[in-house]
Amino acid sequence: TCPSSTVPELMWRASAPVFRNRRGWRGYAATLGEIGTSLREARADSSKPLSMKLVPDMMKMSLDDAYEAQRLAYPTRGHLAGAKCGATNSKGMKAFGISEPFRGLIPAGCIVQATADPHATLEIPQSQLGGSVLRGGEAEWCYRLLGEDKAKEAWGAIANAKSEVSEDAVLAIVDDVFPAVEVCGSRMVGYVQAGVELTTPMKIADGAGNGLVILGDNRQPEGGPSLSEKIETLATRAVTSKVDGETQTEGSGLEVLSHPLKSLTWLANHFILRGEVETFLQLQGLHVMTGTCTGLDGFAPGQTFEATFEGYPGGIKIQVV
Repeated sequence: TCPSSTVPELMWRASAPVFRNRRGWRGYAATLGEIGTSLREARADSSKPLSMKLVPDMMKMSLDDAYEAQRLAYPTRGHLAGAKCGATNSKGMKAFGISEPFRGLIPAGCIVQATADPHATLEIPQSQLGGSVLRGGEAEWCYRLLGEDKAKEAWGAIANAKSEVSEDAVLAIVDDVFPAVEVCGSRMVGYVQAGVELTTPMKIADGAGNGLVILGDNRQPEGGPSLSEKIETLATRAVTSKVDGETQTEGSGLEVLSHPLKSLTWLANHFILRGEVETFLQLQGLHVMTGTCTGLDGFAPGQTFEATFEGYPGGIKIQVV
């Protein structure tokens, strides 16, 4: 079981980048564009693996560079299905050698709905993992954000923010919350097989480890809790992951910056403080994965990964084929 941890506020507050000149990122802005394009193409078509020629410049990337490569890969709302937060507890941050979470952009087409029958198993072709090699699964809570037409004032407050916004300000743009599974993968396995030691910025540039997101059934029994009540209890609802029926990890939203809403708030402030609020605004009406409640549990093609969420019937069952 993942250890419960309450991350001090200073550990998850975004800090302003050291430099923001997009035309002169460490002197190789053109290469960042090439990296972004190559990552997008490798994800869209598994027959286009990442070139070894990119490795020298990739290994020079800072975390700021990795985020810029993400932005260049998916520059408009039409490119996106949503975003994700990673390393949302002290164990994850330590593993990546960072002091705050990281973000990833999820491309259009990379979020799918689980089967209508919550007890059935969704079969996922390996080809649907965006050119990545399967690493495992994570059980998470996923927010769907309101469109601008439904929360114009709330989105306007974020768009005009000059400093960090509050959890209440972020809560005002939330439409609903879903149980979800992130299938994690890497498009850089070829690099590892060639002896390349991946840096943290390389891993984050590569879709922050995302392969696919599966949304579970968010319906609750008639007369069930309101949205505000559901969100309030996300930290304490039990979340369990299983592989082939055997329990792997038991956790909860406490593993996600002590509450998944804090993770979503971190993401909003991350973009605001980096001067990239436009990217956050592109998430209107889209989904945000808040970070794993159970850690990363490895499973192989042919095995069944299952995530159960207290208060939601059935859970999510998937199998990569």
